[in-house]
Amino acid sequence: MLLKLFAIFSTFSGIYCYVDYSSSPVVDIQGLGQVRGSIGQTAWTGRVVYKFQSIHYAVAPVGSLRFKAPIRTGPWYGIKDATQPGVRCPQITERYVNVDNEDCLTLSVYSNDLHASRPVMVYIHGGWFYMGGADMFKPDYLLESDIVLVVIQYRLGPLGFLSTLTDAIPGNAGVLDAIAALEWVQQNIWNFGGDHAQVTIFGQSAGASMVSMLLRSPLVQSREAQLFQRAIIQSGSIFNPRHLTDSPLEGTWDIARRLCHEGYDLEQCFCNASVEHLLRAFLNHRAAAIRSRGLTFVVGSNIVIGGPSRLFPYHPQHYLRTTNPAIAVMAGTVSQDGLYLLDELYRFQPELPTVFNDAHELSDYIRTLHEKFGPTSFNGALEAYALKTHISKEDIEELRWNKLVTGFTDICATSGLEAAVLTDVQNLFRINPGNVYLYSFDYSSSLAREKDHFVPFPYVGAVEHEDDLQYLFPMKQMNADDVKMAKLMVQLWTSFAIDGVPRANEIATAWTPMKSLFGPYLKINSVCEQNVDYRDEFTATSRKYEAVKI
Repeated sequence: MLLKLFAIFSTFSGIYCYVDYSSSPVVDIQGLGQVRGSIGQTAWTGRVVYKFQSIHYAVAPVGSLRFKAPIRTGPWYGIKDATQPGVRCPQITERYVNVDNEDCLTLSVYSNDLHASRPVMVYIHGGWFYMGGADMFKPDYLLESDIVLVVIQYRLGPLGFLSTLTDAIPGNAGVLDAIAALEWVQQNIWNFGGDHAQVTIFGQSAGASMVSMLLRSPLVQSREAQLFQRAIIQSGSIFNPRHLTDSPLEGTWDIARRLCHEGYDLEQCFCNASVEHLLRAFLNHRAAAIRSRGLTFVVGSNIVIGGPSRLFPYHPQHYLRTTNPAIAVMAGTVSQDGLYLLDELYRFQPELPTVFNDAHELSDYIRTLHEKFGPTSFNGALEAYALKTHISKEDIEELRWNKLVTGFTDICATSGLEAAVLTDVQNLFRINPGNVYLYSFDYSSSLAREKDHFVPFPYVGAVEHEDDLQYLFPMKQMNADDVKMAKLMVQLWTSFAIDGVPRANEIATAWTPMKSLFGPYLKINSVCEQNVDYRDEFTATSRKYEAVKI
């Protein structure tokens, strides 16, 4: 390793390290080859960080390998450059477009000490399973602790999740990518100062759903050697209906109709299509499905039950008792998680009402919200329950949008996310009592700006989906209170990765693991507190803005 270090000191001592930036680290990955990285430093103490970005764990999934399980990368000659972020997997979004490079099965490794044997945290990014990438998640905060950080990429959208339930396009390629990346970590992370026997997987949103899935999949749990020992689930779950499908063919044909010529062979059409045409056909299908039926009818960005991939021969519910009881789990949500779901509906269906003439229209609207996220009720039970628990009698009588929208946000959060997360941890608690930690992230920065929404939401200070990530990864400008929160989050997350018990100096009493099906759980805020019943979060938005008169 070509590296000149003048001095390196302990991170939390407050003493800075001094590095000669004219050199760069070179790691010899046994059996593969050499990679040259770069050197950076952490955000608060200037601790040295060795950065190795965009290392291939699998060959490019192109040609006959499109839609197939990943093929492990082989040895290379010379020194590969790992100093720059790689290309994200193909996607079309407002902020990022890649329509011509499928060679994206890479991961990035960040370490303080290349000769140590430290716990490893593997991050799986979210993004509805059709957008995102490793370059968004930097190590500047988490590497203040003695861990090794790995951020993986996996195929997205139809390239990662389309399925014809045949060997040609089996489905779940994106999940198989993540498993291959975890296998790479098991075999090679020791070269970067990581301990393969102390791996924590963590993810947010769709990434959290993948973490939840990896806890249950028989393809993972049947292995002799564990791929991970701990898991952190942030605002996602495999029990979320929109991330699962057992009948992908209707949506697959819909994408094909938007992509292929008349008289086409389905599999040949998908395999020969350009990346851009395939992605645009998927996005058009997604928009149409959300408008007409709901998020659960979108295919090409969800996990397929059944089929040749063998990821889930049956519904995940079938495998609850086979989850490894030795795996400690931390899981939770943010207090206004439902706002992004409500916003997604109005993004594609702006004609949805914001004015109601009577309680019957209100009840019909609530049924629509439930149906858009999966659960349906033909006897009115869900609507009646939502009107009873999420919306006050006064608000029903007044029918004022500004008061009703907080209840709608809670309904979306409960129906589309929180109930699934609670179901997840309840099942884990049954098989592993004492090792399941539940939380709600409630902190709102004073620097937070009112965000643009497709749905009219007149309140400020909402803690929205993904807001927790900016305290684990550098994403925005911070004030002193924000830095304090980031340090708290880093301590909680990394201490859990180190020994399975989340702790932080700022928390006066220990975070108690779940002792019943509903709690206790930690409310993470400027002052943390433990509450007894997580179901209180089902009405968090309504209670937060109850006294606000708009």
